[in-house]
Amino acid sequence: MIKRPKTVILILFLLFFAGGFSSCNKMSPPKNPIEEEQKKVVSNKGRFISDLADPANITLAKVEGVSLIEGLADTGADEPPSTYQEMVLEDLQRDPDKKKEARARLASMTTAIGMVSAIVPPGARKGDRVDVEVSLIPNSTATSIEGGYINGGRLYQFLLADYIRKGAVDGLVAGRIILDPVLLERGDPVAMKKGTIIGGAVIVRDRPIWLTIRPEERSAGVAKRIEDVINNRFCAKINGVKQNVAEAKYGAARINLIVPDEYRDNINRYVNVISHIAFFETQDELNRRLGALRAKLADPSTSELASYQLEAIGPNNPLVVDIIAEGLQSSDESVRYNSAMTMAYLNSPEHRSQTAQILGQLADSNPLYRPSCLAVLGTCLRSSFEADQVLHQMLSSKSNETRYGAFRALWTRNPADYMIEGENLGGQFSYHCLNCDGPPMIHVTKSKRSEIVLFSKDRLFLSGHFDLDAGQRIVVRSVEQGIEVKRYSVDLDESRVVDYDLDSVIRAIVDVGGSYPTVVRFLVEAKRADALKTRSDHGTGQVEIGSAPLVFDALPSGVSPFRRIRDVAEMEREIASAAEARKREEKKSFWSRANPAGWFKKEETEEDFSETFSDEENSQPVFEHGDPE
Repeated sequence: MIKRPKTVILILFLLFFAGGFSSCNKMSPPKNPIEEEQKKVVSNKGRFISDLADPANITLAKVEGVSLIEGLADTGADEPPSTYQEMVLEDLQRDPDKKKEARARLASMTTAIGMVSAIVPPGARKGDRVDVEVSLIPNSTATSIEGGYINGGRLYQFLLADYIRKGAVDGLVAGRIILDPVLLERGDPVAMKKGTIIGGAVIVRDRPIWLTIRPEERSAGVAKRIEDVINNRFCAKINGVKQNVAEAKYGAARINLIVPDEYRDNINRYVNVISHIAFFETQDELNRRLGALRAKLADPSTSELASYQLEAIGPNNPLVVDIIAEGLQSSDESVRYNSAMTMAYLNSPEHRSQTAQILGQLADSNPLYRPSCLAVLGTCLRSSFEADQVLHQMLSSKSNETRYGAFRALWTRNPADYMIEGENLGGQFSYHCLNCDGPPMIHVTKSKRSEIVLFSKDRLFLSGHFDLDAGQRIVVRSVEQGIEVKRYSVDLDESRVVDYDLDSVIRAIVDVGGSYPTVVRFLVEAKRADALKTRSDHGTGQVEIGSAPLVFDALPSGVSPFRRIRDVAEMEREIASAAEARKREEKKSFWSRANPAGWFKKEETEEDFSETFSDEENSQPVFEHGDPE
């Protein structure tokens, strides 16, 4: 009796030990990491990239600086000491040869301190050029920056932490300042103190876009799979060499993206299409999805989403091209628009003519679609004679923005196109004289590139009595023999007398040493004096004289040219909501349809600036600073 408790305890101990030993023997072997990654990939079947990763660094970035404006005609200022002055000195004194004279340059009345800024788009590459906005510093006593230039300015990121600090150099500034012609035309007193250097900044570091893989989805297998499916669909040419566009970085956290040339002016579409690439899909699953996409593309409420998915699958699948070709035949305008946009990016040879015709019709008739249609006609449908013809016809449109939009698209396609071929006038600006139908027009750019386009140039001339100051000591006045263009100089005055036609006067201004800002200032002053005229007979044989339109940056505007980047889930919610609304309407009538006007309503919102650039520092200057002229 006394031994029983001990016996029971011993038996229980042996049973427990045996069970533990047995469970140890039954433990699973160590997991194979490759197999685990494969399971992770397969578990995401049927999902899109947007379900696993989010686009990043896709907003605009602002870079700023303070620079010395030089070359002023005694309209500058010797400013009192300030933070702005110290920032300029810091940049000037980097050059040992100019360090000693830096303060003397600041004190000269031919210089002024200016604040400079530029907007860098997402996907910008090292060497790209952007416009620079220039204005005098607050409380400056300088009276004008006309005729000034900046040579060697720097643009920085200004980072806000516990205090404001400068980041790395992101841009170098050099070039002549052009005053805002719109402010000049209406006589705004601020006009002489603000201006732009067109294409005046060179980006010195790439500004990539990327996909951030969501933390719960991160693994080497997922990152590799995303990289592969994107590279299977897209490639980019850099310096004539084809490259993959996607590269996994920072372990499994991020996929860096290069933007192909045809999407560089439409980053939103590029990101939307990538977001709709299938992560993992069998051929049978793809075929079933294509069957569903055929119906979705034909439905105006789902057409946009379907077009992104079809574009993401790509042109190598013949069924994709067939489905989109059906969409081109739709009686619904929005379906034709989405189908034509996708077909243009796929660049199917057998459908180029039809696609170009649809895009041209939409651009001419619908202001909502005009910006994106013209942009796509410029960047896509390469080697398409039909696209060239459509744009040639649009040069004679009654709409200023359609005409210039067509010109810009043609120039993007081929600057040597016979309808728009121009010249670099005096090394100052791009100059184009077009002999096309339609009303005469003078078009001047104040952004992107220095350019003047005369539409129907043979019917543009000057008339009346005038004496115009074009700046840089150049005057243009009417005389008995015609038009005198004269430049006053300390050494020797120089003048030309030419005919009344506008082309001859512009060439004379450049011939005596005028620059692009000078020609623009002359055109503005001539417009204010009502000296710019047109002649036309409208086929009646009776000549009519009227005022010539002077137009600035007449690219299609008013609505954003492209859809904003949209989350797939958001689009699905909108589609579901629209379906519910249709069901409610169809209770009254089976054939009733919602009003399509709301499907393309665009809400313009100002996005926050994102200031993320490449981690790679600039080691070599992109260009050597020299004479901005």
